[in-house]
Amino acid sequence: MPGVFIATQATANNWRHLTAVARTFQRNPALESDRYARAIQKTATGGDADKGGRGSEVALFGASQLIQFAEEHGRYIEEAAPVLAELVEDDQDVWAALEDLTLDDWSAFERKVARFERTGGLSLATLLAALSGAAAVLDPDGTLPTFTLDGTEAAPWAAKPRQVAEWRRQLVARLEAPETSEGTARELAEEHLTAVFPPEVFPGLDHVARARLLCEQERDQLRGARMYYADADTTAVATRKAARPRKSPLDVQRVPSPSGFLVFDQPVDSAPGMAPLVAASWSVWQVPGQSEDGPTTWSVTLYAHTALTPPLAPVGFERVTAGDVFAKKDKATEDTDFASRAVVACWDLITQERVGKGVVDVAEEKRKPVKVRADRRRGITDDGTVRLVTIRGRQDSVPRPRREADGSGPSRRYDRGQWWVHEHTRDHCMNPAAHSSGGCTHQDITVLDYPKGPADKPFLDTVYVVKSD
Repeated sequence: MPGVFIATQATANNWRHLTAVARTFQRNPALESDRYARAIQKTATGGDADKGGRGSEVALFGASQLIQFAEEHGRYIEEAAPVLAELVEDDQDVWAALEDLTLDDWSAFERKVARFERTGGLSLATLLAALSGAAAVLDPDGTLPTFTLDGTEAAPWAAKPRQVAEWRRQLVARLEAPETSEGTARELAEEHLTAVFPPEVFPGLDHVARARLLCEQERDQLRGARMYYADADTTAVATRKAARPRKSPLDVQRVPSPSGFLVFDQPVDSAPGMAPLVAASWSVWQVPGQSEDGPTTWSVTLYAHTALTPPLAPVGFERVTAGDVFAKKDKATEDTDFASRAVVACWDLITQERVGKGVVDVAEEKRKPVKVRADRRRGITDDGTVRLVTIRGRQDSVPRPRREADGSGPSRRYDRGQWWVHEHTRDHCMNPAAHSSGGCTHQDITVLDYPKGPADKPFLDTVYVVKSD
């Protein structure tokens, strides 16, 4: 039996890509044979000495996966005998290595893989073809869990505005890879994918097809997304706002753009035991066959921080509809919905100038033309501009020390000094003249900290407001 094989993220990703191409090859050998051969050769001769992913490491990792298939799922390499015969042919060294694997002689198998790598012949490529071909037979949909002990941990979250456009391009490239949809099908429960794409709307799709549809939707969503970067102060205000009940329903004009990609400067802790939110993307979602006269709905993807490149991975998919108030119902719902409420709160801050006094400034960082051309090759239609969102005119909210009282001041409390009105949310009437008749509309407005009281007086340490019946 093998010991624990510690695989880096690069090794695991190379194996997943190779097996994904192997599955497409087995479905259509005539069209995919050249691509499969190139993938095998690149894996056998490539790799990174620091990040891992060398051909020998991928072979060892792949072999450990086949052993897990047998132990955990009762799927044995012997079931792939016809495919192995076509891929290995008369390479007796590779046959001997596969025999070691079936006999659970891991040490002998490992020695043969090391020799294949040293000699630099075709045996390592043939072995990679055999292992990936067997995996494609034993796991034809790519939905069995990939067992890995990854020695790479994500670095502390650090984001800069200029990285956002590059991360978007890398995410699009990742979503186009065949192993991404297979990994999504593995990681997301069938019930979750069915909830995102219900059978009555998308009939006849299994959960693998639903995962593929989800990845295609996210790819298209990012390609046309307008990009935003919320700085630390904006992130903090949005997080506090998300914790307060929303005062009025979401309006279409409070969504910054039909499609968008938002990155937070600081992670947003959404719920205990859940990865903090670091980014989100959205786009208008139209149900096939549904009338366009209904309320607008947006599909929102929530991202967490990982050790991948880029350091983002989707952890949740939500639907947000115009007219939602995001009311807190119970603790479980509150925890589940807080991440999406934080995104909507950031939307509110960005768009408040459309309905009242703005609270943020937006600066633009343009993408270099050579980078824009690289984006176009990925099908990205957005111009690559990143909009840096900062809180407007932020004042220090720490009160100045109060002067010593000499007992000669006025007796009315609010005449004795200034105080700070804390940040809060207000239900703002857009047409007060029609308020009494119910013909007005209301918007959710954020009011930042501001001083109140006589300007020539010092700040009070504490203000107590006492109400009597």
